[in-house]
Amino acid sequence: MRYVTFWLASMALIMATLVASMVTPNVMDGISGLVIRFFLGYCGIIMVAQLVASLSAIRRLFEELTSAKPVARRVFLR
Repeated sequence: MRYVTFWLASMALIMATLVASMVTPNVMDGISGLVIRFFLGYCGIIMVAQLVASLSAIRRLFEELTSAKPVARRVFLR
């Protein structure tokens, strides 16, 4: 499920970059504009990956905090 969400968000960012390049073709002309648009799309994919990883870490943190495990005093004082 997590990878499907990552894939859908990545595809949405790539499609948004494609739509932006078709709607505003005169903003960035030539190969340099195309490279910049691909770079921005790739940065969007990286942002989605970081968001998924951070949400997973936060979820694990809350699971650990809410679990009722007895903690030894020696471990607690570290």
